[in-house]
Amino acid sequence: MIPQGFTFSATNAGVKSTENKGLDLGLIFCDRPAAVAGVFTTNRIKAAPVLIGMDIVKTGRARGIITNSGNANACTGNKGIEDAKAINRAAAAGLGVGGDEIIPLSTGVIGVHMPVKRILDKLEQLRAGLGDDVGAFARSIMTTDTVPKVVSRQAGKARVLGIAKGAGMIAPDMATTLAVVMTDARVESQVLDNIIKKAIKHTFNAITIDGDTSTNDTLIALASGYVDENIDEIDQAITEVIHELALMIIRDGEGATKFVKIEVKGAGTEDDARTVAMCIANSLLVKTALFGCDPNWGRIIAAIGYSGVQIQPEQIDIMISGYHVVGSGSEAQGFNEDTLHELLKEKEISIDVSLGDGPGKFCAYTTDLSYKYVEINSEYRT
Repeated sequence: MIPQGFTFSATNAGVKSTENKGLDLGLIFCDRPAAVAGVFTTNRIKAAPVLIGMDIVKTGRARGIITNSGNANACTGNKGIEDAKAINRAAAAGLGVGGDEIIPLSTGVIGVHMPVKRILDKLEQLRAGLGDDVGAFARSIMTTDTVPKVVSRQAGKARVLGIAKGAGMIAPDMATTLAVVMTDARVESQVLDNIIKKAIKHTFNAITIDGDTSTNDTLIALASGYVDENIDEIDQAITEVIHELALMIIRDGEGATKFVKIEVKGAGTEDDARTVAMCIANSLLVKTALFGCDPNWGRIIAAIGYSGVQIQPEQIDIMISGYHVVGSGSEAQGFNEDTLHELLKEKEISIDVSLGDGPGKFCAYTTDLSYKYVEINSEYRT
């Protein structure tokens, strides 16, 4: 279900290595100037494509996106900026648009210069291949992902399509991934900006796999303006697409064997609830306990305690997958370790925390931490 005006292409350029024969160079093109909005990493070290993309988004208009996997083009100095701009200019020239109308997105190894010539040599093939193969584009931005991530929604007469990558270096404070969301609805760039910034609060900024925020995280939204549709419908569809993409990232977490939903309620404020939820979600001891099916609820309550949020320990209640584990700050009456051990063998686990009777609540999503995660990340560059 592709929004009107958008076409896609992908090819191999051997970005990381000439030995890599998989898709690693992608292009999205809009046949008319599209409204654009973006959210970028809060990491103070920002990759060259992020810096360029931030400037282009400020103009409110763009014609396309060029992507690569295998090289982050981060920590590459002025040469990294010039490399990205050279690729942009060449891609734009082939499309008959300006270099400042194409947004670069990169993902991969940090600190390595881009293989500019190999990429330039593939741009004509990339342009000629523009069509409706969304799946190929989605595969071209994958790094340690095991599956492409594509989600679509109908919003009245309009369509919304989202594509994302992400399996590691996943932590809150923007989009925690590379993602593109497109619609053929008529939406002004400022309205689009408001929609995605509101949407990420409970989606991309509510997920964590390993607590690491990347140098390259970017979410770009584009609206081609072919269809007039109620903005509330568009808002809901974009939010749903971003939410589903976020959950797909968690389910594809590096080495993950468990999908974990953490809901905190009864806090003084939503920010307090979010702080507690993310402390639990990022706790290495909680995550390893989940992997080992270890019924050690003390790790959860310890994470609550060091969150820095003002709490009353005797008001804490914890349920794990519907089983009462902690009541009034102590082990729940009738608690049985064997029962919890069996529940923790499930692939999907819920942790529900009540801190009292405050209005604040927040839902976070995370994974367990497995041997495979260590293996993947110990060999990422080699």
